[in-house]
Amino acid sequence: MAPMAESKIEQLRRVRLFSGLRKADLEIIAINMDEVLIGSGSTLISQGKSNHAFYLLLQGEVEVSVADRPRRTMGPGEFFGEISMEERGTATATVVTKGPVRAYVMSHAQFTSITANEPTLLRLKAAMAEWLLADRRASAES
Repeated sequence: MAPMAESKIEQLRRVRLFSGLRKADLEIIAINMDEVLIGSGSTLISQGKSNHAFYLLLQGEVEVSVADRPRRTMGPGEFFGEISMEERGTATATVVTKGPVRAYVMSHAQFTSITANEPTLLRLKAAMAEWLLADRRASAES
């Protein structure tokens, strides 16, 4: 495997969402994620509109708002866009960069490539569900 791809796999392995996945699963995911640099003040997802991407933050922060009310700030290792990726519905929140952001992005087409590998998809969905449940519990306690 090329050194750059190996680097992406190692970056993914350090993210809690992916830490429990096998190397073969990480390779499939790494192939289907593109690294992007996004400027400050960029709207990545708009509530009520269709969203065609899943984002995993590597550096920087985004502000999440629902009904124009700030909900939370997200940083490295956190992800968003998974709901509309799975359901192909409209976005449930608006997400705007607070400063420059470096992220991995996966389009619907790339997500479809992962869904073709059912064992990887099942492990990824289980990891997402675990992450989201922990996030909801943390929010409820604060």
